[in-house]
Amino acid sequence: MRIFIDESGTFTFTPKHNAWSALAAVVILEDAMDAAESALQQFKVENGVSPTDELKLGKVGDEMSYFRLLNRLAQLNCTLYALATDAHLNTPETVGTHKGMSAQGLVEHIDKLVHQTLRDDVLNISNQVLRLSDQLYIQFICQIKLMHYVVSQAMNYYAQRNPETLGSFVWRVDQKDPVRKTEFEDVFENLSPPYLQSMSITDPLPRVEGFDYSHMARYDFSETEKPSYLNDHYNLDLDLRDVLDIKKLIREDIQFVDSKVDFGIQLADLLASGLRRCLRREFKDNLRAATFLGRLMVNRGRSQQPVLLLSLGEEKPLDKATEKLINMMTRQQRPMIRR
Repeated sequence: MRIFIDESGTFTFTPKHNAWSALAAVVILEDAMDAAESALQQFKVENGVSPTDELKLGKVGDEMSYFRLLNRLAQLNCTLYALATDAHLNTPETVGTHKGMSAQGLVEHIDKLVHQTLRDDVLNISNQVLRLSDQLYIQFICQIKLMHYVVSQAMNYYAQRNPETLGSFVWRVDQKDPVRKTEFEDVFENLSPPYLQSMSITDPLPRVEGFDYSHMARYDFSETEKPSYLNDHYNLDLDLRDVLDIKKLIREDIQFVDSKVDFGIQLADLLASGLRRCLRREFKDNLRAATFLGRLMVNRGRSQQPVLLLSLGEEKPLDKATEKLINMMTRQQRPMIRR
């Protein structure tokens, strides 16, 4: 399967309430790639743009054409996995505390590591976390959580419907500078492997008996490869039988690409922008926007909305208007279990 990721918003603190930023991942199956690209081209033509040019949501004059695009993607069995954060809640003090706890967590058991080179690597990663700007740190945490969410949800959704697509995961992430590697890309390459593998161990990716995961066998650890050092060195009693080699699953084929030349990133941008605009209530018909966005999402469990809502500090109840939109997405989401 192919996963395309982009974000919308600055993620930085603002005194304004409901200052939503959004991160979206759209999954497109291999046999739907041509049709998805055609749907995007038609959307561009409807809005007076050449099929080869990039079209941002802010330049779209006809909301209905956007809703038609979302509906077409749903018909192609594309799925949307999204995370949103209210920048108003991520104060500098909150981010600083969260950052410090993350850095401290990385080195909590450093004295139990046998090899000095491993100790040095862990310490360097911890220091790099502390050096991150607030904006980069928030974006990094959001992206890591979203990618873990994508794997856990898409794995179970498609294992029932298109299990052969689980044989490979192709990740494409929006590139901010086509000339040189950005600081975020450098941070992501260095920090994502330990974070993701740690998450997959402490929060194992669930598998359902009867679903077909056979195509994912190459992402399973062999007995000699399992990260047993957590139990051996930290005296932790963790069940490692169902732990995936998520570092391999993600790093095997991941690239930061220019949205101007990648239609999948353009779709991810339109979805992230649409979610952000909906939560900020900037559509003419926000409830309809929530309806069509929700039809691309997958149920992630009882009493849980399909959009991950992340706060690095104290969580506060949603206001009534935003809650109404989230509830609409929840009602429209696809069932996880195939009937």
